[in-house]
Amino acid sequence: MNDEMTTQPTMETLLARINEWGTNLTGELAEIKAGQEELQQRVQELRNGQDDLRKGQDDLRKGQEELRVDMNSGLHRVKRQIQTLNDNILEVQAEIRELNVQVEKLESDSLAAK
Repeated sequence: MNDEMTTQPTMETLLARINEWGTNLTGELAEIKAGQEELQQRVQELRNGQDDLRKGQDDLRKGQEELRVDMNSGLHRVKRQIQTLNDNILEVQAEIRELNVQVEKLESDSLAAK
């Protein structure tokens, strides 16, 4: 019986210790699961944020493309207007040369008539 008496408290101590470890492990496991759920929630929030950013980038690209098309169209109109102005300037210069020739002719005719 003596062996039984010394073994019994040791067994109870071991079982108590194992139960304590089990309780600690269960608590830590619950904390890990809670942390994992929080992490999954944050990952989902990040994914939603990425989706929003992608949509914003797509909208920005679309706006840039529209702006590029508008600018090209506007620059084409400006180019045509510059060409028209250039043509007008060339016509005016040609008319000025023609008038200078006529004035010189009139001056020479006027000098010859005297």
